[in-house]
Amino acid sequence: MKAVVLSMLLILVFCLNAWAVELSAAEWDKRIVLRGGLISYDMSGDFKSTKDGRPEIKVDMDDLGLEEDETTYFLGAAFRLGERWRLRLDYFNYHDDANKTNNELLEFDDLIVAPGGKLDSSLDIDLYVVNLSYDLYSSNRAKFGVGLGAHVVDFDLEIVGKTNDGTNLGDASEDFTVPIPNLFVGGLYAFRNDLLFNYGGGWMSMSYGDYDGELIFAKGALEYWPFKNVGLGAGYSYISADIDRDTGKKKENYDIEMPGPIFYVTVGF
Repeated sequence: MKAVVLSMLLILVFCLNAWAVELSAAEWDKRIVLRGGLISYDMSGDFKSTKDGRPEIKVDMDDLGLEEDETTYFLGAAFRLGERWRLRLDYFNYHDDANKTNNELLEFDDLIVAPGGKLDSSLDIDLYVVNLSYDLYSSNRAKFGVGLGAHVVDFDLEIVGKTNDGTNLGDASEDFTVPIPNLFVGGLYAFRNDLLFNYGGGWMSMSYGDYDGELIFAKGALEYWPFKNVGLGAGYSYISADIDRDTGKKKENYDIEMPGPIFYVTVGF
């Protein structure tokens, strides 16, 4: 947690000092770039739980009837601060609800649902990414930088079990927000002033309190700017979050992969 606070303070300091700098840059290297579009996930997710020394119990998204092929929106922004500093922000999400007749015995946490029972499930994932980087290499055609930042994972899983006649059997749920510091690499390459390749990725694993987590984030996209301030982008994004929680009496693991193609509109100034 201290590393997250330090990263945020560093970002604030550089933002306050760098905006006053006047720069001259290549036409394609915009100072402010905003992106918004769609991502089509091909997801997978496993959730494991063990309590008071009992055998480990595992369920996956298929068991709960949650969609693994899901199209949703994402948002992003990039700010060029000074001649070489850059601040990048990204937001990704997944939200789904499912109702399913249970085909096999389901056990998770203290919830037990026999075959033929009903499952009402919901999974909400929000991922916030912030990175501050410095361009180690800068030319009229390419930029490449490294930096530090944080991934914040907001995770909410709820499973409600019922008998076939609608009698409530109870529920199992987990809701947590985990900030994970990351190391970042990324950059831009201009084939022409109107055709760019934009890429970046981050990784870090850490432990604090009851949590032990690892998160990988990578994205690459080709952007075409038919107009000076408006462009279109298409590429691919990959997100993997593997988070363990151990309270001493209860151990849980949440392993999520969220890969998929992205399509978006971008505006730059």
